[in-house]
Amino acid sequence: MTKLVELKRVSMVYGPDDDPHMYELFEGVLFDCSYFFYLENGILCLRHVRRVEQPDHPHLYVDGESGGLQLAKNVQREIMEVATELIERLRSKDGLTFLLDELLWLHGRTHIELDLVKTK
Repeated sequence: MTKLVELKRVSMVYGPDDDPHMYELFEGVLFDCSYFFYLENGILCLRHVRRVEQPDHPHLYVDGESGGLQLAKNVQREIMEVATELIERLRSKDGLTFLLDELLWLHGRTHIELDLVKTK
């Protein structure tokens, strides 16, 4: 039985970057309490986030200090639909299949440095 993808619409505050008083606000969808999918100029992005502990702002999250991932370019569909489809597709793959089918064949990439061996 396939587990249902549960997404919730939330906002993420990101920053500051260069100016210590400049922040950006992104609207997107939250998966599994801490993974935020959003679109920025047609690019589907994923970041780890954490909830802001403010009772007046139950749908506000801040960047969880992760590096973030760009998952797709030229996305024109609605974020809820795209994120649901992507999560369902990735759930159907095992780790080795993802590594061989997706990561190894990224176009225009340089070496990706992973640290997958835990006991060295």
